[in-house]
Amino acid sequence: MTAPRDPLELLVVAHDEFARRLRLVGPGDWRRPTPCSEWDVRALVNHVVGANIRYRMLLRGASTEQVEATRDVDHLGDDAPASFVVTADGVVACFREEGALERIAHHVAGDRTGRELLSMRILDSAVHAWDLARAIGADETLDEDVVAFLLAYTAGLDFGPRQHAFAPADGGLPRTASRQDRLLHRLGRTPIGTEEVR
Repeated sequence: MTAPRDPLELLVVAHDEFARRLRLVGPGDWRRPTPCSEWDVRALVNHVVGANIRYRMLLRGASTEQVEATRDVDHLGDDAPASFVVTADGVVACFREEGALERIAHHVAGDRTGRELLSMRILDSAVHAWDLARAIGADETLDEDVVAFLLAYTAGLDFGPRQHAFAPADGGLPRTASRQDRLLHRLGRTPIGTEEVR
């Protein structure tokens, strides 16, 4: 059995998962619907790129008001893949700074340590990589270590009504459901090939 991978390494993997799908988005895909019902593909990608910016701001001590003001900004410009890579590299660099994981940041959902923000970033990047894959018909398989980390991380989280992007799915799953399917179901997604168990 291999040792668990460092969460920072898993964030890089989750970013790679998202970037791989983003490179497949064609000119006709940007208005496709996604599993996040309020977002089309462009809005979903803008959210992920914007979140990279917001988490960097949080780690640098920005106020909640400053961070939230970025939500209505277009972060993609003319080259969405390049915008993602630049912001993804930037937020990873911030997490790697000395003391970053122990800092207290003023997230809109309440104060969080840098370590908690790192777990949240892995969750957001990986699950939205799956959302993007579903929207454009690409491979939906996520990295096994990322899935294992997120199953453990989300086990104790309360996905209440405020967590609109991550709300539990209705119904149950077959006992034979994969780890990825269990994670996706926990986060309100319906993996292909799984049937609801009532």
